[in-house]
Amino acid sequence: MLLGNEYGQFISRLCWPDLPAEVQEKTLDLVTDWMANTVAGFDSEIGQALSALDQAQNGKSSGETNSIVLGNLKKTHPLQAALINGGACHALEFDDTYRSGLYHPGAPVISAAWAAAGATPVSGRRFLSAVAAGYEISMRLADAVNPGHNATWHTTGTVGTFGAAAGAAHCMGLDPGKSAGALGLAGTQAAGLWEILPGFAQAKGLHTGKAAQSGLLAALLANQGVLGPFSIFEGPRGFFKAMAPERICRKTCCAGLGEEWRLTRTTLKAYPVCGHTMTAIEAALNLAHENVDPKTIKTIEVRAHPVSVGIAGNPAPESALEAKFSIAFCVAVALVKKRITLSDFSSDILSDPAVLSVLSKISLVRDDVLSRRNGQRPARVSIKFTDNRIRSETAHTRKGDPENPLTRLEIKNKFMELVRGAWGTEPGESVFNAVRLLPLYDDFNTWVKDHILIWQTDKSKHTTE
Repeated sequence: MLLGNEYGQFISRLCWPDLPAEVQEKTLDLVTDWMANTVAGFDSEIGQALSALDQAQNGKSSGETNSIVLGNLKKTHPLQAALINGGACHALEFDDTYRSGLYHPGAPVISAAWAAAGATPVSGRRFLSAVAAGYEISMRLADAVNPGHNATWHTTGTVGTFGAAAGAAHCMGLDPGKSAGALGLAGTQAAGLWEILPGFAQAKGLHTGKAAQSGLLAALLANQGVLGPFSIFEGPRGFFKAMAPERICRKTCCAGLGEEWRLTRTTLKAYPVCGHTMTAIEAALNLAHENVDPKTIKTIEVRAHPVSVGIAGNPAPESALEAKFSIAFCVAVALVKKRITLSDFSSDILSDPAVLSVLSKISLVRDDVLSRRNGQRPARVSIKFTDNRIRSETAHTRKGDPENPLTRLEIKNKFMELVRGAWGTEPGESVFNAVRLLPLYDDFNTWVKDHILIWQTDKSKHTTE
């Protein structure tokens, strides 16, 4: 059986009540985290640019506008909602990530499912199982094609398009054939090149937004009988042949599908930075919490996974966003500030004398030994002090990884940190709690009206009167 057909059957048959309790709970956490990142990311450069284009287009269009943009609580066409929400979610580098697949599932998958649910009469349960469908398929694909694929292609832009199509197709109730056809259309749109880094990091948001929009478009077209090839993965001119330099193990693409749930391995980030910097941050914070005085540091060596250095090895970032893609800069901030928060990456961080002083002492080394741990990207930070003492720390995992997950309270604190500025404290706490009510609603849009749009009259800066 072609992979597209197998995935199509999985998409069509998945049901929320059949999911294990652990999977249901994690799905609710993933939706919660996606909402917070999408609200906060709306104020980013890419979020505002995509919103401005949408406003211009809506001024010329009389079509239905029935999906919600979370950043301003306005309705727009589902394709536009998927694009804006998908771009905003990834803009702050605080959205969820799948370590072994080098992939951020939430931005494309949930943005597409959210937009589809807004335009389709579905239950909260259907929306949630759509999220699970998109995660499970795309996470397996990410594992199958990487690390080779990610050397050139931004996995979240490429594989994310399939996840978005899967989620949207399930939300719309497509049969197995149309679901497989939607994946075929998704594959011919999948894109996103790493040439954007280091100088054009905002383009990552375009990749995630387009993945969400393209996946939704694929499902909408398939619903009308316009299908893509079921052989989109294995075909002689298909996705694997074109975009995966290594031999693909088909077993990886399907192993445990419907029985073993990859989404439970998703990392909810503890820090608003590129995931490839995070083990180095953990090691640096462990040192910083020992009351290291930055003024006594002579040199710092950071040894990191080769893939991490390839993506986040920028030694001299020129913007706050670029700084989030710099292992060296993040280590410097961790050692000086003894924390990593959103406020630590304001525009003035690049000129902070204490951070720059520490940054000038850091050397970054690709360590092939650190690449031998399957699925992990360890880092080691070694500080040589002015008295020639050496202190080192190694971190194999990151706060938020499956081995060290965020607690329920930490998830809430992160949510409130992200949404408070846009929604305020009371609406934020209300929405956080309301996500747990989604499975009880037979109409997704009634839930949105009861728990999201009710705050439109709030006087916070993004909501409407």
